[in-house]
Amino acid sequence: MSSQTSKVIPMADQSPPAVRQGVVTAVGENGLSIAVSGKTVRARKAFSCIIEPELQDTVLCCRDDTGTFFVLAIMDRPRNQAMKLIFPSDATLESASGSVNVFSKNAINMAAKDISAFSKNAVHKSDQGYIAFDQITASGTEVHASYKTVRLISGLINTMARQVIDKFKGYIRHTEDNDQVQAGQLTRRTSGLYSMDSRNTVMISKKETKIDGEKIYMA
Repeated sequence: MSSQTSKVIPMADQSPPAVRQGVVTAVGENGLSIAVSGKTVRARKAFSCIIEPELQDTVLCCRDDTGTFFVLAIMDRPRNQAMKLIFPSDATLESASGSVNVFSKNAINMAAKDISAFSKNAVHKSDQGYIAFDQITASGTEVHASYKTVRLISGLINTMARQVIDKFKGYIRHTEDNDQVQAGQLTRRTSGLYSMDSRNTVMISKKETKIDGEKIYMA
């Protein structure tokens, strides 16, 4: 073999790179279409790519041994910067030794069939709040509430308790219709004047009626 022949290097086509750049051309339920190296191919989103690709996204993709293309990541989004995180099944966000913080300049919205929150302590503070429930069931050991003004508007208020203690600096009650009190024993004490003013007054006792005072005026 001559020396010139020994220096000949055989030419071979270079294999395409394992990871390539592409552009999303179509998004559908069955997968994606991406333009890679001048060709349009079907592709699937990789399991670790949780951001949903959109049209005209510049993506990083690769092809497995079966020839299937996978989108690994989104490199650039030339249109809006909005993104959507999609998990194919159950997902857990966990911080083993720290805190998880969620911040938003505008709003944070949560929507689900069931929402559960468990914590040792819970703090919620806002300038204004609005809560609307068809039905509420609340249970606990003790409730402390402090408000400057409380207004309750309801068609029916039903309160049941073993013992009720009310203490007011001033108490005004106005009933347009009937006001009825039923008790086993009823005691009213006042340190000043006790006055009753009505158009008609009826007092009925089955056994005894006692009126006691230093002076009794009846007119």
